[in-house]
Amino acid sequence: MVVERLVARWAAKDTAGLSRLFADGVRWWAAPVPGAPWPVEIRNPREVESFFLAFRAVLDLTGITTRGLVVDGPDAVLTGRLHSRVQATGAALSYDFAIAVGVHGGLVTEFRMYADTLAIARALAQDVPPVSP
Repeated sequence: MVVERLVARWAAKDTAGLSRLFADGVRWWAAPVPGAPWPVEIRNPREVESFFLAFRAVLDLTGITTRGLVVDGPDAVLTGRLHSRVQATGAALSYDFAIAVGVHGGLVTEFRMYADTLAIARALAQDVPPVSP
């Protein structure tokens, strides 16, 4: 299954192999993170690789815990928790995520990633204000 290969290659830090799982013309959306260095506009495997290389430049992925996978024909939703270390500070960062994937012809044609953007922004820039109680 493509989703399982996607997670395995992400966990193995195989950005080139990961990008080969995506189709040209992929419809991509990731929750925006203020101050993050990764590209927002993703349309092809090369840009997918750029995204994951930029992600790795600031967050060293130390593990992925998968919690649930729902598959409905060519579509899948994966939930879990990403574990990483902030490159600049060495601080540990873990946050929940959900990924919705559409697969056609054996390639990812749609990718939507939802994550705790506030936690990521705080880890990347120490000047992000706290949320009011």
